[in-house]
Amino acid sequence: MSRKENMALKRNGSAVENGAAEQNGESNGSFEFRENPRINGQIDGYIKANPKRWEFVKSMSRERLERAYVWQQIRSNERQQKMNGGMFRKIEDNPALKDAYDNLIQQIPEGQRERAKVSIARTLVLSQSRGQKQGAGVAA
Repeated sequence: MSRKENMALKRNGSAVENGAAEQNGESNGSFEFRENPRINGQIDGYIKANPKRWEFVKSMSRERLERAYVWQQIRSNERQQKMNGGMFRKIEDNPALKDAYDNLIQQIPEGQRERAKVSIARTLVLSQSRGQKQGAGVAA
């Protein structure tokens, strides 16, 4: 039995053993983390450059680390939703962009439209803003 399988977690004051994934509705077996030497090197560089911050992170409890990670994910998702909302507002405010967006969305198969909406919106808004910058540069 590996160290990871033998490790008991502590959440909300009660110990959670190996059956936690099944209790939480995830029973896909063990999860293997991938190792990336480039990312590990960046992490090691950060640790060397910020020893006090690393000591602070090491002093955090497992539950506190988990909660900090979840909070970071929540903030990241909220930022992403805010950016996407702004892009969709720009498309709604510009009739030419709205027409281009609608035409592109209609060409996407029905099952893939939801996933493609944000990508198409981002492409249109960025291409419009690049065009405006280039036009302003020529006029100046």
